[in-house]
This record gives sequence, structure tokens and C-alpha cells, in this order.
Amino acid sequence: MGSIQFYINKKKGTEKARQIMLSYNYNGQRLFYYTGKRINEANFIVDEETKKFIKVTGSDRLEINERFKLIRDLIGELERKSTAAGEPLTPDAIREKLNQHIKAKAKDQEPEKITLKRYFQIYVDELTDRVNMRTGRKLSATMPQKYKNLQTIFNDFCEEQGREYDFEDIDSTFYYQFVAFLVKNRKFSVNTYGRAIKFFKTVLYDAASKNINKNFAFIKALQGVTEQADSIYLTEDELTKIYEYDFSALPHLDRVRDMFLIGCWTGLRYSDFSQIKPEDVRNNRIRVLTQKTKQKVTIPVNPVVKSILLKYDYQLPPAITNQRFNEYIKDVAKAAKINELYVKRITKAGITETTTKEKHEFVSSHTARRSFATNMFLKGVPATVIMGITGHATEKEFMKYIKVSEEQKADLFEKYVNW
Repeated sequence: MGSIQFYINKKKGTEKARQIMLSYNYNGQRLFYYTGKRINEANFIVDEETKKFIKVTGSDRLEINERFKLIRDLIGELERKSTAAGEPLTPDAIREKLNQHIKAKAKDQEPEKITLKRYFQIYVDELTDRVNMRTGRKLSATMPQKYKNLQTIFNDFCEEQGREYDFEDIDSTFYYQFVAFLVKNRKFSVNTYGRAIKFFKTVLYDAASKNINKNFAFIKALQGVTEQADSIYLTEDELTKIYEYDFSALPHLDRVRDMFLIGCWTGLRYSDFSQIKPEDVRNNRIRVLTQKTKQKVTIPVNPVVKSILLKYDYQLPPAITNQRFNEYIKDVAKAAKINELYVKRITKAGITETTTKEKHEFVSSHTARRSFATNMFLKGVPATVIMGITGHATEKEFMKYIKVSEEQKADLFEKYVNW
């Protein structure tokens, strides 16, 4: 494709209503074309990183970005036809095509309605450029894919129902039908479909903020649900068994064991404890900027962590994939005889499933973070202090990590009272 750029014509209009122009270069030929859109000069920001769309912070951002997409698609179509026919593509031919689809129709037609299905695509396309409103930083790289997966599910639901659901159709009836689809067709667990509903509401709220979605019934109709995750943690005694086991004959498990224990005594996620560098450790404390939330955390170095850092001269082994790590850490826990029977329950496809296995089969990289939070909580460390280490923003989210039995709660209570 030739070079396409959008810019504002500072010689036309006022600062609050500048013409947005197209500059197109192809095989030595150039076309300048008025897109039919104007914008406040202060709201015009060129995305130098992706060069896919122009970011517009004004209220007409969607319409302008849609116009740019239409222009790109039309030019791309002409280029393909020109190449296939072996005929040169001229600026006049492009201008005529653009006039047919933009200027001629603009006089007679109402603006095209942005449907829910169409808006879903717009939202997914823009996610790579969005920032977290709380932190001011770009969203994680995985976030666009999560919403794209939800978009696919929604489109499949519409196809299964034999109709297109628009904003005005989102009510309690839609909710029950959509949840039934997620549970029966996709076999989603309670937490998985609850998260899907939460994401769906985010898209609807976003459209409402732009006055595209005028149906606010979704606020009460779409209810997110959660089920307390039945996940394990490892006690300090179990961590000691893992620490003392001799893995010298199995170097790959030796390295995974060491990295896992660092996670268990720092509360860091795998993405963080697997990337600790020598410069992160100073004055017997580890200081890192977490990858997921971009929070700065400072963690005192536990004696076990200290011994592991010294073992590798503070240059920890290269990280392996999280998937491979989860495979190996189960082998580590099995070898260390973490074999207490554990009953795990989860509601999936509307049915509560019960699985009983030896504890080592449930161990994963995230068990480390959960073990840290629970063990510190059982020591009587205040939740707010532990949260300063784990980086949790709310106590509600933090408490999901605490895996304490009723007996342990009673024991902990007795530490604070003298009955």
C-alpha cells in the first residue's frame, strides 16, 4: 500500500475547526484530499507508534476514526484492483472513488448508526492505545486479546440465537440467555462467566459515556458473579520440606524449586520474581516495579531468599515459560512429598465438580504468591502491611488470596484474646 497520512490544514478554518486532510503517495504520485471532517486543533494527535489511526480526544473521535478506516479500505481496494489489472492507479481515480463514498452520500444520508456489534470491534481496535484511568499507563498487552475473545463469544451467541443484539436489547432477558449460553455451550465456570459479564458491562459503559448507548437497563440487568476459588497454599513446614530436598541430580528442578521459593517468600507474581536482577537487591531489600500493575514494591529479603540469591551470585537463572514452570513445580512438590489429600470444588457448566488429589498436583506458580499472603496473615501481620508487599490495591482483592481454614481462624483469634 502507498503511504497514507492524515494531517490538519492550518490555513483553513479556526483553531477549533480545522480541516482534516489526506496525503497519499503511490508510485511517485501524490494526492491531497479533504476528508470531510473538521476537528479542534488541540484534539488532533498523530499516533506515531502504530500509524493505524489518528487518536482524537474530542467527542467526535469515533466518527473521525471510522472515516479514516473507510478511506484506507477504499484506497486499499483500488490498489488491489489496479495491481490485478496491471493498470496504473491515478490520483483522479482515487479522488473519484472517495467522492462517491464520502462527499456525494454525506449530503443525502443520516450518519450510519453504530450498532453494538460494530462498537465492539471499535472498542477492541482501540484497546492497544488505551491507558488505565487509575494509573495513567497503557493497558497490559493481554487485555486486547481478552476483549477480542469476548467479542467472538458474543458474535457466536448472536449466531446461535439467530439475531443481532443491539444496545436497546440488553436487559434481564438477554442476561439470562447469554449466561445460559456461557454455561451450557462454553462450559464456563462461575468465575469465568462472571468475568465475561464484567468485561461486557465495561464495553456498554464505554459506549454510554460517548452517548452511543442510551439504554441503561444493563447496569442492573447484568450482574457479575464470583465463586470463592478453592485454591491451595503451602504451609511454612511444606516450604521447608521443598527447600531442604536435594535436587542436585535434577538441575532443572533445582532451579525451578529455587525460583518458586523466592516467590513464596516475596509475594511477587511469576512475571516479577522470575525477572529479579542484581541491581534490584540493595541493603537486604528487593525493590521492583511490578509488570502487571506498575507498582513499586519494597520487600525485605527472607533468609531463604538470601541463601538462594547467594547461591546464584545474585544472577538468577533465565526465566522459562510459565507453562513449563507449572509442569516442573508439580514434580518438585511431588518429590518433596507434598502429598496430603486435597479436595477442590468448582462450579462448572452449572454443576459443582469435586476433585480429590494429592496436594502437589494443584501446585502452580501462583501458589507462591498465595502462600506468602496466607502465611504472613497467619503470623498476625496486618492485612494492610502485607498488601504493601503484594501490591494489592483493595483489601477485598487481597482477601481472596487468604486460604485459612475455620480452625486456623479460631487459632488466630485466640492469639488476640485471653479467654
